[in-house]
Amino acid sequence: MKIRLSYLVGLIVVAISLVSVTLACAGGDPTPTPQPTATIVPTDTPIPTAPPTTKPEPTVAPTNTPIPEVRQPTASPTPRPIIRVEPTQALPTPTPSSPPTVTPIPASPTSEPTNTPIPSTPTPTVIVPTSTPTSVPQTTALPTTVVLSGREPPPVTGSRGGEIKVAIPQPPPHQDIHKSVSPILAAWGPGIAYSRLFRYRWIPPGVPQQGIEGMSIPYDPLSSTSAHEIICDLCKSWRFENDDVLSIQLRREVAWHDTNPGIGRTLNASDVVFSLNRLSEPTIPNSPLVNTISEVRAIGEDTVEIHLKFPDAEIFDKLADARAAVVAPEAINLEGDLNQGPTIGTGPWMQTLFQREAMRFEANRSYFIPELPLLDGIIIAIIEDDQTRVTSLRTGQMDLIQPELPEFIAAVERFDELRWTRSHDSSAGIEIAFNTRRGDLASRSLRAAILYSWNPNSLIDIIHNGQSFVSTGLPLINADWLLPADEINSYFNDRAKALEVLKDAAVPGVGTLEIRVGQFGDEYIETATSLASAVKSLGFLATVEPVSTRSFAEDVWINRDYDIYVGAPPPQSSVTSTLFSIHHSGAPRNSTGYASKELDLLIEQQTIELDPSIRRELMLEIQREILRGAHLFRAATNVSHWLWWSHLNNVAPSTYRGDSFWLTRLWLGDRVRG
Repeated sequence: MKIRLSYLVGLIVVAISLVSVTLACAGGDPTPTPQPTATIVPTDTPIPTAPPTTKPEPTVAPTNTPIPEVRQPTASPTPRPIIRVEPTQALPTPTPSSPPTVTPIPASPTSEPTNTPIPSTPTPTVIVPTSTPTSVPQTTALPTTVVLSGREPPPVTGSRGGEIKVAIPQPPPHQDIHKSVSPILAAWGPGIAYSRLFRYRWIPPGVPQQGIEGMSIPYDPLSSTSAHEIICDLCKSWRFENDDVLSIQLRREVAWHDTNPGIGRTLNASDVVFSLNRLSEPTIPNSPLVNTISEVRAIGEDTVEIHLKFPDAEIFDKLADARAAVVAPEAINLEGDLNQGPTIGTGPWMQTLFQREAMRFEANRSYFIPELPLLDGIIIAIIEDDQTRVTSLRTGQMDLIQPELPEFIAAVERFDELRWTRSHDSSAGIEIAFNTRRGDLASRSLRAAILYSWNPNSLIDIIHNGQSFVSTGLPLINADWLLPADEINSYFNDRAKALEVLKDAAVPGVGTLEIRVGQFGDEYIETATSLASAVKSLGFLATVEPVSTRSFAEDVWINRDYDIYVGAPPPQSSVTSTLFSIHHSGAPRNSTGYASKELDLLIEQQTIELDPSIRRELMLEIQREILRGAHLFRAATNVSHWLWWSHLNNVAPSTYRGDSFWLTRLWLGDRVRG
C-alpha cells in the first residue's frame, strides 16, 4: 500500500522534532563507555552497560526498612499523542494463587507465553535504492491477524529457591520507571518489578566460559545473547486492523502486586491506557517510546486499541522497552509520581527495599507465569569502586558482577570456579566523527583516506585486549543485522587505497586538523593519539585537544566546534530515533553536517517497513552508506564481561532496552568455590 507523500513528510517531521525533545530531556550529556560493574541488564541486567545518560537525579531518601547486611571489603590498593480512556467495568479482586512448589521444577511447555516473533511475514525481494528517490516508500503488508503460535518456549528447568547478591556501580536516580533513561533503574532497579505489553524472548545460554584461554579469541558480536525476538508479555494476542491500528488482547490472569498500599486487583485495559497516556507527557524523558501513537483506547476490560500516526516499524520494539512499563494508577495518585515509590507492578519481582546502599526484590509467587521466577529473591548492592566489587565476589559476598577488563582477567586467572560470558551494547563505545562542513574535511576523499590510513582493530587489540569491534553504532535489535566485520574492515587499514583516494581529495596537505577528545577515559586519549598519527602519515599536521565531558557536549555536539572528535556517543533510545536525530540530513543532532539523499531515503523507508527481513536489508545498506560517507562510526563498540560463581546457573545476560527477564531463569546449584 503506497503511503501519501504528505503522510511520509509528516512522519519525518514528527520523528525529528520528538527525537530532539528526547535528547534535550536527556540533558545532552554524552554516554561514556560503560564502566563494567556487577550484574546484567536486560538491555543488560544485573549491571547496566552504561552509566545514566541524564544528569544525576537525587537519590530517594532511605526507607525505614532495615538494609540487608552487605559487607564492603577493602579493595586492594591500586506533538504529544492524544490518548483517552474509555469507560470499563470494575473487576473483582483475583483469588490468591496456591503456594509455590519448593523443589526442582519439571520441564513445562507453558512456562513462557508462546508467541509468534513480531512481526512475521514472508520475505519479499528487496530493492535497495542507489540514487535520488523517484517514488514514495511503500510498506509491506502484515497479516491482518496474528495469534499465539504452536511453537513451545524453552522449558523451565532447575531448582526453585535461594537468594543471590549482585553488585552494581551506582544506584538508580529514583524509582520512577517512566522518568529516567537510566539503564540501572530499568534493569537493576525498580524496573524489574514491572511488565509491559511485549518483551524480548529469553535465549538459553551457551556453555559458559571458564579460564582465561577464551580471552585470546576476539569478540564476535554474533555470539552475543543480544539477538532478540519480541513476544507477548501482558498481551495474549495482537492483530493489525490496518497499517496504523494495532489491537491487543490482554491476558486475564494478571494481578497487581498485593503490597502496601495494597492493590492486588486484576490488570485491565484502562491501566495500559493510563500508563501510555502518562508516558506520552512531554516532560517524561522516555516519551519518544510512544511518539508515533495518536490515540489509545480501552475496548472493554481486556482489549487495547493503539492508533498510530503512520505505520511504525519499531512499535513493538518501543512497547517492549523496559521503560514502557505498565504502572498502577493508584501508585501514581499517591504522590503524583513514582520518584519515591511505591513500586507496584505485575512483574516477576516485588520490591521490598530501596535504599542508597542496596535494593531487595522478592519473587512474585502470583506471577502469571507460575513456574517463574526460580529464585526466591535478589539483593542488589551498590558498590561504586570496581576493585571493591571484584573483591566482594572473590570473598564470596557477591554471586554475580560485571567487572572492568583488568580486574576481570585477574580474577579468572586465580579462581577455577568462576564462570564468565560477554555481551555488547552497540549504542556505547568510542565514537569518531569528521566535520564535513569544515575546511579540507569537506572532501569525502580526504576523510576516506584518513580511514584507510588507520587500523582501529590494532588499537582494539592493544587497549581492549581484542574485546571490542568496529561498527556504525546503531542500536540494532539483532546482532545478525550488523554489517559483517570483513565488510566494515574494508573501509580501514589499506595504505594503497589511502594514497589512491587522496589524489582525488583536491587538498594540498600540510594543513592542521584539530582532534578534540572528550575526557571519558584513557582509552579515548589513546584513540585520538593513534588517529592523529594516521592523519600525519598523509602529510597533514594534527593536534589533540582534550576537553571536559561537559564542554564536549556543548562545544562539539551543539556548536560543532571541531575538525575531528573522539568521544562518547549521545543518548540513543532506538534505531529510528538515532537515524533521524543524527544521520538524516535534516537531523537536529547531525553534528558532522553530512548529507546524502540515498541515506535519507533509506532512513525513511526503514521507518515504515514492517517486514523484519526487508528492514534488515535496509539496515545493512544504511550501514554501508554511513561508512561510504566516512564521517561517523564507532571505533570500539562496548563489550561487557559478566563474572559469576559456578553455582549460579542459566546466566544469559542481555542489556537490550533494559530488559531483565533472564533474571527469572537464574537458579542456584551447589556452592563450590576454589
